[in-house]
Amino acid sequence: MVDIKRIWLTLALYLLGLVVVLMLTFFLGSRISHKTLQQQAQLEADNLSQYISNELTRFQNIPQLLASNYLIRRGIIGDADSDELNHLLLDISQSSGADDIYVMNQKGIVIAASNYQLQQSFITGDFAFRPYFKQAITGHSNAYYALGLRSHERGVFFSAPISINKQVVGVITVKVAVAKFEQDTELLAGDRRASFMAYGDDNVVFISNVAHWRLKQLAESEETTWSQIITSRRYLDLSQQSLPNAQKKHRLHGTPLWLIEPQRAKAEQQPSKSNRLPKKARHFFGQANIPLLNLNLVILLPYNGISQAQMGNMLLVGVLYLLVVALAVFIYRRLAGYNRLLFTRNSLEREVALRSKELADAQDALIRAAKLTTIGQLSASINHEINQPLSAIKTYLVSSRRMLDKGMLDKAKANLVTIESLAERVHKIVAQLKQFSRAEGNTLQATALEQCIENALVIVGPKIKSQSVDLSIAVDNVAVWVESLKFEQ
Repeated sequence: MVDIKRIWLTLALYLLGLVVVLMLTFFLGSRISHKTLQQQAQLEADNLSQYISNELTRFQNIPQLLASNYLIRRGIIGDADSDELNHLLLDISQSSGADDIYVMNQKGIVIAASNYQLQQSFITGDFAFRPYFKQAITGHSNAYYALGLRSHERGVFFSAPISINKQVVGVITVKVAVAKFEQDTELLAGDRRASFMAYGDDNVVFISNVAHWRLKQLAESEETTWSQIITSRRYLDLSQQSLPNAQKKHRLHGTPLWLIEPQRAKAEQQPSKSNRLPKKARHFFGQANIPLLNLNLVILLPYNGISQAQMGNMLLVGVLYLLVVALAVFIYRRLAGYNRLLFTRNSLEREVALRSKELADAQDALIRAAKLTTIGQLSASINHEINQPLSAIKTYLVSSRRMLDKGMLDKAKANLVTIESLAERVHKIVAQLKQFSRAEGNTLQATALEQCIENALVIVGPKIKSQSVDLSIAVDNVAVWVESLKFEQ
């Protein structure tokens, strides 16, 4: 009868095992995915930092090379045609990939620029307040990032002093738009979902491929107040805007994450009527730096999709679990059937061995009983055979006593020899009966056939004589390979 309760219990255990396996798969898979994305974010941060640093270094060397140009040195002292100098700067700007190149005198006034033909030309512009000018006019090259005074576009400014006879007479500056790096890095990112930002000690995001994050402050800077930032005019008259709790970090499965507003579409960038902050998105992040500009670089990979990605793993593991369970049940049943078959075979073998032993014992007992029966049947004949020599022995003893009394020693000795022969015959008959009734093992050996026949006749000889049978035996030196006693019986 089928045990329903046992079936339900087994099924419940299988389902419980499936749930445990799926939970472990989800947990371990999530940890591995988190670790992988964290490593990917760090790798992309290092690669992006290296790329931007290499590009900046290439532009950084341009002002130093131009500072020794003969035409530029003549132009700074007013000994060169201004149009020719402007054309030179335009050609160099176009060939190098720089956005603008301009030359300033000792007062910071632009006297030549590559954008001379544009409406927002830098010519006659006063950039003496810029730190890159102040550093260069003292004889030091400088790299500086800021908003352009006339274009209001983000850019990186590389400056170098122009010296004549070891005296600084002016400054040459190369400007590179930040948008160039943002466009290039979007192509370089290994994951198209990746976002990045670069910010300085003032925590203002200066470079980012997310427009919503640009020129917003991650958090209040501990080193620089906003009033000091306005005074430096790095961002001109930019008003302070923050990304609330943008750097608030928490850990998930041991992996640190960033909470920050996701990239928003233009329609979503309008102020919300409820004035509620948009929901923060969790990101894996990798950090690096851009030493030339002293900027911190952060790569962010969205957390979304991690749980969904584990569903495929859980489905695969679930199918494998069911296959393993089915295979285990199949193997268990086969082994159980084999064990039952082996147990049955061993039981039958033991039963056959036991029955065989009982049969052999019964056969031996039957043989012994048959021997005893045969002895009983032959006892009369054997009794006659024994009584004859015994009677003769008695007669010879009486005769020998008389002969001894009369001094007939020779005849008495002859009688004793006869008595010995008769006693040996009786002993032989008794010994043969004893062997006939005793159980012996199967020991084959070479035996004289004539001797075996004589031993058998000791038992059956009287019976043969009683039947008036004349037995004639003619055997000479014949040996047989037998167990002698059973052969005689």
